[in-house]
Amino acid sequence: MAQGTDPRAPAPAAPNPNAILAELSNVAQITAAAKKCNWTYPINVTASEAMLAIRAADLKAMVPPDVRGQVDTAVAQATASVTEMACKQADGSDLPQQHQITMFVMDQYWRMIAHVDVLGSLRWGEVFHYTPEERAALDKEIAHIKEFKGYGYNEAANPLETLADKTQGLACRERASNVERCRTVPAELEGSAPTVKTMIEVTEAFGKAVAAEKIKEKQAAAAAIGDVTQFRVIGDETCTLDTLALKYGDAKIHSVTREDTFGSSTDTVAFVEKFRLGKPERVGWILLYLNTMDLTGDERYFVLAQDGGEWSEEDARIGAGDVTDLYAAQVALIDSLPASEKAAATEKAKAAITETYFTNFVSMGLMQAINGSGGLQLTPCTAD
Repeated sequence: MAQGTDPRAPAPAAPNPNAILAELSNVAQITAAAKKCNWTYPINVTASEAMLAIRAADLKAMVPPDVRGQVDTAVAQATASVTEMACKQADGSDLPQQHQITMFVMDQYWRMIAHVDVLGSLRWGEVFHYTPEERAALDKEIAHIKEFKGYGYNEAANPLETLADKTQGLACRERASNVERCRTVPAELEGSAPTVKTMIEVTEAFGKAVAAEKIKEKQAAAAAIGDVTQFRVIGDETCTLDTLALKYGDAKIHSVTREDTFGSSTDTVAFVEKFRLGKPERVGWILLYLNTMDLTGDERYFVLAQDGGEWSEEDARIGAGDVTDLYAAQVALIDSLPASEKAAATEKAKAAITETYFTNFVSMGLMQAINGSGGLQLTPCTAD
């Protein structure tokens, strides 16, 4: 059972402004070093700067008005202190503190995403002003970070939820929100008004920076990939740049539907080329078998061949109905026919060759399906 707080335990120590200022000065120096030396992505530096601004505003709310300027001065001095700093050691190797600084600054990114998530929610009355495109980009990134961090995400989100519930009245008063009436702000919270104002402005600006980057990435990917709906990815893969994908829109497909006592079923053999999304050169090919039955609607693809081996690319293409060459005997027979009959005879000959290969590939696919071995799920790429 959960135990209550021991009444004999000492009360939590009051915040020490001097210790906090020293820590903020260190963070300012770390952030400036990462920025100067390009030790991480610019958006991570933006996140660290945003966190620094919020914490500095919080510290200024703790101290008397006449010393608040000292916070800005200390942070500015710490930032300026790295101006002459070398980004490498004399022998060209990395500085000992580079890895630790980089990891710290990178860590601020997901913490600021938590700010965008929690403070941009109904808890604060949705006070941030984002366009629908920005909101969609942020929602996608928030979901990605939540999945990536797992339970660790709560480390930042839970305290923010408590803070948002407590300061909703201040946020509503500072920025028009979707609530009908702002809550009354208790007198003891009035001193937090400047902090809330900073949190709104800084977090919103960070969210817009993230959204702009994600929108730019999406546009660049769309330009490189082209019509992404032509592709399918395997399993839970995402349709992003450099992901292995099958260009199903250009697949060579041969299908036969049959009726029996169990209903209708369709056997399909598909020859599909493989690409890395955004790269024009194909990286291989794959021959797939699919059997669909009205009873299940299950779509599991079985790999019959890929990138050579027992079956050549020409064999695989033939099984999917892509026949380019006829047998010599067929050619001789067609050449002996009247010109008016040659086209139909050629198509009939191609169909006969395809049927031979197709029947063999269907047998192979059915054996895999019966054995329950393997099977791929293909996920169509969408333009959203």
